[in-house]
Amino acid sequence: MEVKDLVQCGNLLQLKLGITNYNTPFATRTSQEYVISGSAVLQVKAIAAQVNNGHTNVYNNLIFIKFMKYRPADDLTYTIKFSSAELGITNKTFVSDDGTWHLIHENKRQQYSFDIKVTMDVVLRAGSFSSLHEDTELTDFELRGEDGSVHIHRAVLAASSPVLRRMLGGTWRETTEGHVEVPGTSRTTLQHLKDYVYLYKLPDSTGLEQLLLLGSYYMMPDLEQKCVDKLVSSLTAENACELLEFAAKHKVTRLLLAILECIQGGTVKVQEMRDYFLQGGE
Repeated sequence: MEVKDLVQCGNLLQLKLGITNYNTPFATRTSQEYVISGSAVLQVKAIAAQVNNGHTNVYNNLIFIKFMKYRPADDLTYTIKFSSAELGITNKTFVSDDGTWHLIHENKRQQYSFDIKVTMDVVLRAGSFSSLHEDTELTDFELRGEDGSVHIHRAVLAASSPVLRRMLGGTWRETTEGHVEVPGTSRTTLQHLKDYVYLYKLPDSTGLEQLLLLGSYYMMPDLEQKCVDKLVSSLTAENACELLEFAAKHKVTRLLLAILECIQGGTVKVQEMRDYFLQGGE
C-alpha cells in the first residue's frame, strides 16, 4: 500500500493510497494508524481475492476504514466527514467506535489508487441553551473577571462543567454570594465562555488561547478540543513556536500533541521554524 501527498494537521487528514494486486489468491493490506488531532485514529484496510474465470484473473477488492478514539479513557465522542473523489464518496459520516472495520468501497481492478480527505469534529452534548443567551431576567449568577463581569444562569453553568457543578451544588462561598471571581481573566474571555456554553460559538481568532485555558480549568474537554482544532487550522512557522511555548507552559496536552502532529506531518516545516526562531521571532 503506497502512500502519497500526506497532509496531517489538527482535525484534517488528507492522503492518497495506491494498491497493486499481484498473482496471489488472497491478500490483505493495512495502512498505518493515522492519529487525528491527538484524539482519534483512522486506519485503512484493503482486501483482495483473486479468481480465475477460465480466461483471465478477476480481482475482488474490498476497502474498509476503522475510526476509533486514541485514548480509551477519553470521555468525548468524535465524528469524521469522509470524502474520496476516486471512490465517489462525499462527506460520509462515521462515529468513533470500538474499532469496527466499515466497508466503504468495492472494485475489480488489479491496480488502483484513491484519495482520502477526513475532517474530524467533536460530538457536542445534547441540549441547547441558545434561547437563553440574551436573557437577563432569569440570570442568577455572575462570573467576575479582571475588568468586568458576565451574568449567566446557574443551571446552565452546572450543566456545562463538572467543576462548576460541584461548586454550585455545594456549600462554597461563591454559591451563597451568587458570583465567582475568575482571576487573570478578562470580561471578553468570560463572554466567549458564555457564547460557547449557550451557542457552541467560538471567537474568530483573538482570545482562543485564554478560552482554551478556561475550558481546561473547568474540565470541559469538548471546548478544549474545539479551541485546539481552530488554533492549529491556521498554524504557521511563525505562530507554531509561540503556541508550543504556550502549550508547554500551561500543560495543555491536547494542543501540544496537535502541534507536534502538524510538524511531523510536514504541514509546518522544522527548518522554517528554526529560521524564524534564529531571526528572533521578528
